[in-house]
Amino acid sequence: MAQKNTSDILRQLRQLMVNTKHVAVKLDAYIVPGEDAHQSEYIAACDKRISFVSGFTGSRGLAGISHNAAALWTDGRYFVQARNQMDENWELMKEGLKGTPTLEAWLTTVVSSGGNVGIDSRLISSGLRN
Repeated sequence: MAQKNTSDILRQLRQLMVNTKHVAVKLDAYIVPGEDAHQSEYIAACDKRISFVSGFTGSRGLAGISHNAAALWTDGRYFVQARNQMDENWELMKEGLKGTPTLEAWLTTVVSSGGNVGIDSRLISSGLRN
């Protein structure tokens, strides 16, 4: 599988993150869930946000994007696929392996204290909200 070049997508997203015409406050990071608004097991092509932003087409993923970094969390079923599909803009976070930071821990390294993190609240499960 060919890697998707995500440089332009990430550049455009990062511009939107600080454009107060599109966000209420400037964002230091943005979370992209792999789920759709209905938490469906199989999601429609138009809802595959992870694939759009990172190139990763697996069914399990969660992305975090800051102004200087982008990371994708997935489980062991998809480590090889994710590495092959994501370009150099992305860091693969291998869930379940010792030393892999959680999204929350990663955010503390890329967002300053008091910073703003955005997410589409229609797309998050109750587990992520806690």
